Amino acid sequence: MNCRKLDIVKFLTVPEFLYIFFVFFSLVRYVSRVQTCEKIYVIVDFTATRKYFHQYPLITKISRFLLDNGFKPHILLPVTAERKDIELTHATVDFILDSGYSSRNYKIVRHSIHKLLTVLENQNVFIKYLKKILIKRYIRSALCFFQKLDESKNKNIVFPTLDPLSLQLAKQVSEFSNMKNFFFYFRVIGSESRGPLSSNLELQTLRKLASDFPSKIKIGVETNGYRTYLENLGFDSDMIFWSPWPSCIDFENPRVSNRRFTIGFLGCAKQRKGFDLIPTILNQLKGESLNFQVLIQEANFPWANYPNTKESIELIMGEKVTFLSGDLNISELQNYISHCNLMILPYDAGSYSINASGVLYHASDLNVPVLTAKGVGFESEIIDFSLGGVYDKLDKIPALLQKLQTMEFGFAKYNSQRNLATHQFFLD
Repeated sequence: MNCRKLDIVKFLTVPEFLYIFFVFFSLVRYVSRVQTCEKIYVIVDFTATRKYFHQYPLITKISRFLLDNGFKPHILLPVTAERKDIELTHATVDFILDSGYSSRNYKIVRHSIHKLLTVLENQNVFIKYLKKILIKRYIRSALCFFQKLDESKNKNIVFPTLDPLSLQLAKQVSEFSNMKNFFFYFRVIGSESRGPLSSNLELQTLRKLASDFPSKIKIGVETNGYRTYLENLGFDSDMIFWSPWPSCIDFENPRVSNRRFTIGFLGCAKQRKGFDLIPTILNQLKGESLNFQVLIQEANFPWANYPNTKESIELIMGEKVTFLSGDLNISELQNYISHCNLMILPYDAGSYSINASGVLYHASDLNVPVLTAKGVGFESEIIDFSLGGVYDKLDKIPALLQKLQTMEFGFAKYNSQRNLATHQFFLD
């Protein structure tokens, strides 16, 4: 059989040929425009150095959320950050950030300089200059990373925990790029002025940056109290968004059904989290003849009264108390929460007046009710979504516990609203 090439041009009129050429040219332009507007997400956190810090589970959840919505984020973490468990993010992770970390045995000269900065006041001109030099050095590797990114792509930079270094990095990026194809997402949770490198003017700097590029910057908060705090400082309310942790579970085991009622005091133990109040709470519950056991997470940094409190708990509960490591990873923590029928968070209301709780997010993912003190920043969420109860005095806890037995909880609605808010903050 003879085959011969078919000359398509011979069968086309001039108008038809021009039409096809126009369609082809338009398609090329469209594809080019889509590629030009391609979104990439980079998560940057100078403070994420230890797996038991809140940053690790938060970064994991944000990464998983972005992946579920079709984006594979790039994560930048400190050189000194723990590698273990960060694979849960399922993202590309580069350990290139210099967080300024130092200790008596690591970067001794730097450690001495930081000690000096802590003692001396910011009003000293030399101290201000020294901090600028150090910050410039610490953010250098991250700045080089952003300078090498494809200029044609929309670069969405997520700062899960705003701190002095991430803020100065953002400021430097805005200066070299004039924010062309850059978008910043700052989550402000109270860490912005911590550490020896702080100027105590971080929020003023952020407000100025946001006012210079209002269409390029979003600011996320976890509580209504923090929103009001920022608005009182002069931030535009239109750029402030509710930014809770997205809802997802990072282990495969289903929630466990316990024969004995189990109460959890989880989250790394701290004084301001009310660890020293636990013996009083346990005595009150035992006075109600309740049959229960407790899971309690230990402290990574014990304080003076910590050993005495721990001993008191052991005397009260005997074999019905299990102490857990203070450096549980996210999967381990969620697994233990799944063994609980109730979480009690006896946080100090003064310390947490505008702050949220990562443990509340974990508990809600697993449908575990929470009791906490009146006046904490996440009080309204517990009440509005029926996630548990709030007490004004410790002796009200037994009655609240009885009330929870017949309460209809709103975990599904709360978790859905968390993911909707996350979508509006990062993707809309």
